[in-house]
Amino acid sequence: MGVKHRIKRLVREGYARLLFHTGAHRLVDAIEPRRLTILAGHCVRAPSNDALPPDMTIASDKLERILAWLARRYDVVSVKDGHARLQQDGRRSLVALSMDDGYKDNRTHLLPLLQRLRVGATIYLESRPLDERKPNWSHKFFACVDRVGLATFVRRFVAASKDARSNALLAALAGEGRETTYHVKRLLKYEVPARERSRVVDAIFAESGLDERALAETLYMTWEDARALRDAGVDLGGHTVNHEILSRLDADGARAEIGGSRRALVRELGGEPASFAYPFGRRWDWNEDSVAAAREAGFATATTTHAGTNRRGDDPYRLRRVMIDENARIHLIATEACGGFDLLRRFGLDLSD
Repeated sequence: MGVKHRIKRLVREGYARLLFHTGAHRLVDAIEPRRLTILAGHCVRAPSNDALPPDMTIASDKLERILAWLARRYDVVSVKDGHARLQQDGRRSLVALSMDDGYKDNRTHLLPLLQRLRVGATIYLESRPLDERKPNWSHKFFACVDRVGLATFVRRFVAASKDARSNALLAALAGEGRETTYHVKRLLKYEVPARERSRVVDAIFAESGLDERALAETLYMTWEDARALRDAGVDLGGHTVNHEILSRLDADGARAEIGGSRRALVRELGGEPASFAYPFGRRWDWNEDSVAAAREAGFATATTTHAGTNRRGDDPYRLRRVMIDENARIHLIATEACGGFDLLRRFGLDLSD
């Protein structure tokens, strides 16, 4: 982490603590325009997601404390309802909780929490694991690391891969002391050709004695689970068929991934699913073809993973979300929700993490 980034994070932390602990967040909330803050996570920590890294899980009691604090000050709703209500007149600002991918804990652990607090949420479903019980490559990677260890996985990957460039990059991670699950996954995601990555990960997965259907059954909901969430009032949205990086697909590929996920939702759940989430969600993970495909598929909104709040009139296919995980801290979330970081942006200071 560079010096400038460390300074920025220190300033961000100090500013958020000041607003939160002095109660100044109430004043900022009152003077800033009405807004929708969308929280984005993946899993409530549970036995079914033990193999996933901490940046994909959040403890149930921690999430409940965060949502309870927000619910005393804002209307906590789904992305669909939040965006619709934002376009109408109103005084109270809005918060929406969203969870990506469609993991089993969303029914077993998240739903009871939502019901206790009487708040809404949106869950974005990746359709292939529900249709075919086939997890995407990243979950096979996590399962392999959990089974054989990261160093062994990397050694086997380099031995089996035919892509010399990515092999050299993987070797460099170890030499630089950065051979962590996060850095290896990021390198596999962005630097290894997708077909080669899938081939090698699948081979290591099979050699490790793992079974993809069993992994999908452990991790993901079923369509029956999704219908139970729908019947309980939880909003369900699209998240592609295969969790592809959309910016790496051509226009037809983007339409197949996005339109295919919506067709699966309509087929299994009925209704008109309103919201879509770009996989990974950073600006380099989606592009104008992705936006066009989401619009053509019939989604009314699409969410990114760029931090910030949303205002009336903002582009509905570029909605911002605030990521939450085990490291989520209430003072930072409160500062985002009250418009505290938006206030600084108006003066040219962007403290987004």
